[in-house]
Amino acid sequence: MAPSVTTLLTVARTGTRVARFLIRPAVQGPLRPDGWGIDSVPPALALRRAGSRVRRAAGLGVLTVIGLLGLSILTLCVVFLGIGLASGSDSAGWVLGLVLLLGVAGATWLVRRARGLLRPDMALETVAGPAELPTLSTLHRQARVLPAPNRTAYRRTLAATADALRVCDGDQTLGRDTFDARQAAREDLPALMSAYRAAPATPDTQREFTRQLALIETRMHAIVRGRAAQQTRDLHAHGRYLEGKYGTEGDDTTR
Repeated sequence: MAPSVTTLLTVARTGTRVARFLIRPAVQGPLRPDGWGIDSVPPALALRRAGSRVRRAAGLGVLTVIGLLGLSILTLCVVFLGIGLASGSDSAGWVLGLVLLLGVAGATWLVRRARGLLRPDMALETVAGPAELPTLSTLHRQARVLPAPNRTAYRRTLAATADALRVCDGDQTLGRDTFDARQAAREDLPALMSAYRAAPATPDTQREFTRQLALIETRMHAIVRGRAAQQTRDLHAHGRYLEGKYGTEGDDTTR
């Protein structure tokens, strides 16, 4: 008999742990590690997201079973205690009030757990960045309707535009580079997509579409290269400043 009791206790503890795991709010890793929101989801993170969805659905199922079981027990208690209260038992009335309070507490707990499971994970929020990134994200999704070669070229141009926006994000003034990057994201790329979809599907339309994409992509790459070169020059200039500031002092000390 003792081994049977031990086995039942072990099964009960295991079931309790599984239930607690399932009804706990899921936490996912960031699906957009770069914060731009236009890159494809890495396979490993996509798998984690799918697993989290399954776990969330299972958790809601567990909460539903717990809610139905609790409602059944509460109904039976109310019926029997109501009969006792109708028979004139004061203690039945007190116990009935306590049971109803426990029912309200249980319902509140179930609602909070369900909200925790349904609430979007904070880790999925997009990292703050230039205001044009949501537009690029929308354009990236719209590119699914394009033929494969045009889709690749379009998304490559979007990625180049995102890189240009990133390097210009810290600009305090609206220079030519910043203006071109923002215009490409806000107006030029959306307008190009609209014009292409409205035009007839001919080889000339395909060539013109890719030609205009190449113009934008080339300009965006030029912005990124220009900023990289400027940062390199700034680094060397800072090195010369440090040499002038500390190098002479070191020579005097040696002498």
